[in-house]
Amino acid sequence: MPASTVHSSPRRRGYSLIEMLITILIIQIISTMVVVNVSSVTAGEKAQRAAEQLIYATRYARMLAMTSGTTAGVEFDTASNTVRVFTGSTFTTAANSMFTNNQYSFDYDTHNDFAGTRIIGAQLSAQSTNPYRVTYGTLGGTNNNGFVTIQYGTVQKTVSIPLVGEAKIQ
Repeated sequence: MPASTVHSSPRRRGYSLIEMLITILIIQIISTMVVVNVSSVTAGEKAQRAAEQLIYATRYARMLAMTSGTTAGVEFDTASNTVRVFTGSTFTTAANSMFTNNQYSFDYDTHNDFAGTRIIGAQLSAQSTNPYRVTYGTLGGTNNNGFVTIQYGTVQKTVSIPLVGEAKIQ
């Protein structure tokens, strides 16, 4: 029987140090790109949610005016960075049990979901000074339409408030 020949070729077992370092470097570069993209998505999402909160406030005020038979509206205060829904000609803050102190009012500076968001401006017809107010009549229309702009980081969102109909993000 022939004797078996043993091949003594060296087999690689594992990876070299250079291969490991290159792999780690590639993973680090890719993860850095992902983190940067996630943070920009987060800024866009936060700005979007803050703008949606403005729309919810206008929708609530409009519904309140139509169902209560009295005027109602939304006040945007750029100095204090707050939004509140009010009723009547005395601008009394509307009651709502879902908010602090049972009043429909929120502060972008202190609200966890919107911290860092700023109301940077408002352009409303018949309103040129802060606080800016949009008032709805009992039929759901307003006579001071316009725009309110919010910003989170470098992302800006503008909410359009029409004479009749729903406010929307532009």
